[in-house]
Amino acid sequence: MNPRRGRGRGYYQKPMKVEPEIPQNLTDGKMSTSKYKEHGKECCGEIKMNLDLNYQDQVFFDRLKSLWKMLKKSQPVIDLLTNYYLQYQSNPYEQTLRLMYACQDFHSAKAKSLPFFIIEQFASFIDQHPVLRCHLIDSMKLDAYKLMIKQNTPSLTKLVAEIYEMSSSGEIFLDLVKCMIRNKQYKEACQSIILLGIQERFSLEDCLIPLIYQDKLFLLDDYLTPCPRLQEEVVVYLDNILGMPSVRHAAIEFASNHNVSEVKWEKMHSKPFKKLITRLMKKFNLPSHLTPNLNKRRNAGTLHFLLHKRYIEEGFSDESWKEMIQEAVGDDFDLQKELVVQVACYGDVAEALKWAHFYHIDREYWPYGVRLYADDRWTEPTVTSQEETEYWDEPQPPLEYHKLALSIEDIHFVDNAKSFQEFLDPGLKDVDIVGIDCEWKPSFGGQKSELALMQISSRNKVFILDVPALSLIAHAWHQLDKALFNKCDILKLGFGFISDVSVIKGSISGLSFSTNQIGFLDLLSLWRLLEKHPHVVFPHGQTSGLSLSNLVQQCLGAPLDKSEQFSNWDKRPLRTSQLVYAALDAYCLIEIYDVIKHCCEDAAFPFEEVCYNLMTNENFPKKKNKKPAKKDEQKSQVDIPQPESHVTEEIPADRIKLVCDTMLQGLGKKLRRCGVDTAILENDRDHMECVRIALNEQRYILTKGTVFNKLVGYVVPGYCYKVISDDIDVQIKEVLAYYHIKVTKDHVFSRCQFCNGDSFVKVCSSTMKMMASRNAPPRYLTPPLYSMEVATGFSSDEDFNDEEPGPPIVTCLKKDAFPDEKIDVGLCQTRMGAHIQMAHIPEDILNNVDMFHICEECGKVYWDGSHFGRVVHGALHGIVQ
Repeated sequence: MNPRRGRGRGYYQKPMKVEPEIPQNLTDGKMSTSKYKEHGKECCGEIKMNLDLNYQDQVFFDRLKSLWKMLKKSQPVIDLLTNYYLQYQSNPYEQTLRLMYACQDFHSAKAKSLPFFIIEQFASFIDQHPVLRCHLIDSMKLDAYKLMIKQNTPSLTKLVAEIYEMSSSGEIFLDLVKCMIRNKQYKEACQSIILLGIQERFSLEDCLIPLIYQDKLFLLDDYLTPCPRLQEEVVVYLDNILGMPSVRHAAIEFASNHNVSEVKWEKMHSKPFKKLITRLMKKFNLPSHLTPNLNKRRNAGTLHFLLHKRYIEEGFSDESWKEMIQEAVGDDFDLQKELVVQVACYGDVAEALKWAHFYHIDREYWPYGVRLYADDRWTEPTVTSQEETEYWDEPQPPLEYHKLALSIEDIHFVDNAKSFQEFLDPGLKDVDIVGIDCEWKPSFGGQKSELALMQISSRNKVFILDVPALSLIAHAWHQLDKALFNKCDILKLGFGFISDVSVIKGSISGLSFSTNQIGFLDLLSLWRLLEKHPHVVFPHGQTSGLSLSNLVQQCLGAPLDKSEQFSNWDKRPLRTSQLVYAALDAYCLIEIYDVIKHCCEDAAFPFEEVCYNLMTNENFPKKKNKKPAKKDEQKSQVDIPQPESHVTEEIPADRIKLVCDTMLQGLGKKLRRCGVDTAILENDRDHMECVRIALNEQRYILTKGTVFNKLVGYVVPGYCYKVISDDIDVQIKEVLAYYHIKVTKDHVFSRCQFCNGDSFVKVCSSTMKMMASRNAPPRYLTPPLYSMEVATGFSSDEDFNDEEPGPPIVTCLKKDAFPDEKIDVGLCQTRMGAHIQMAHIPEDILNNVDMFHICEECGKVYWDGSHFGRVVHGALHGIVQ
């Protein structure tokens, strides 16, 4: 019988991964055996040479110390040591070691100490008398290195190793390094191998892999840099670990077989290993075929991201969706099956069936809903768009987007020498302002972003430059540099220039421009500056978030349609919708510039001066002398006194609304627990967002530190409170006391702690079980957000435990609770379109709890338990009345 077949959705739940226990002998550090044999004094015994100074040498050394103490490194001291070497009749290499060893601070020498002075002057002396190098024999090198590893200054060891030319005789140190490995001195062994250049004589398992398991990675790059073969070997080794049942299992096996102690067990999961592999791949420019397991995980994470983007954010056009899914899934049969299953889980069985046919997936792997739909196609497919299911009572009108004012004939695709010359002249002739934007194929994981398009728009035309095609034309980018980027009389507009320029310069060689020079204006920087001047008002109000789409909405009345953003921009020919999207991204910058300029003129704001300062980086005051700066700093840090609260009478917790600044997110969650309507600012939001939320939603602002001085002037006195304490338990008492907020047991847990919603659906146990058994539990519907890693790509890491909150447990009745007919059992959705989150509900809870409460807005599930009593009598003791 096929284990994947069965009732319900046609696939089974993956068993929860249980990490193996760490054996006791691997945690107590007691490891005894070794693959190396015991060695004698040749490798780890006493130094052969005599390190004691004779009487005459001791007299000289005392004189040297006395003079050094008075004059330090000076010509008399240099002359004294040089003359000593000239008169010395025996081996100067031996004598230098004796002099250094005789220094009182030899074992912990600093850069300007006497041991450093002695070896540095000896190096100069040897350079002037190369004939003396005949005294440098292998036994001398070995003794020198044995002496140097007795002290604790790596830079001194490195200097001696260079002067004594130890790397040219690396073979003589092998036994010494093996002895270090036998004694589990992996760090010292690795440092010695790097210093002596003998990496090729040791396997990865000798000392490099143990250091990785011990999370001592600071030597890794230096060890691998000179050895391309080892670079590939270590990446392949780490990738193989990702293919094992778990990283911890691999670590236990290796530590047991190689007697490795001090393993960093808390780092033994796949996420650190994936990051390490990705970093090494980038640093050493290694081919991706070396890491099939990383690629598989990365593609799975990409698939989850694309599904979330389409079905939750609804940020995909149909064509972009198809392009990116095929790119992510590729020829991986497991991912193809996963695609069909996940699309069906989102309720889009018709789309799942299309992909099943597209990839020729056998019917036995289809989910039950897809098989049912295929057998009975006359039935209408399940509605998949959240736009259609979010509001059951009234359908929402389609969102209007900003349109390109130019016709399709005004968009010119530049991909050859002729069209490029036409772009330069007459395209840029008499042009005084351009908007610049770039597009590249979305990069997932460690893949480098390669520039695909550069859009350059004037007021009446948009030129879309095909970067890969134009890179084949000699001197094309030099001509563009000269004709546009380095011409100060053409104003070049961008939005977030830093990211675009980094990709441009990483993909195109030969460009010499800098965005810090005259002629480059970043509208994002201008927008941020204008936010500090509330008298400059945009014509269409304020929206949250510093995105180009939001700025377009504020200035031009409608947001941008970003459904083509995630497209395969490398694919040719481009679709018309892609060309229009790319053209609008550049053209709208000129439209925005005109609107902002007009608004500033209406507000008597010095627009031209501010733009000039932004382009020349003169918007920040120049540095002053340190002492005056300290005085100014002290003045600027004078605290504005906290106004008295205008709330004089006790107010119930559910009758007041607050907004918490970014540094008070923990306080905000605790206020929600008390039933207070609390908006919480995310980490990437500007503090001024508090003011907008407070004014638009009639909320009181909670902030901390010097930000209070910035925000308090924008609201009525008493509407902004500066939290004093760093302890959350004290903070909440501060706020409740200042605003005279009364918290009762009815208020506790009356709001969703995750989304701040206060509308809940009561669902009985039988309905919950029905959703779990018949309608694909939402634990599969929405992939966890830790599958999406910012900037470098995305991962799908089933054995990585992120800071995911545990199952919510409450015991109070929810405010505005609705009966369970207000949910869609078939789609596992609330009436507001939120997927019901059942992923963390244990089976015994489903069987033993009679009533559940589901948040209407986010789908979070709560149930009765003892947690309520513990909170009231614990964390909220003295607060709840």
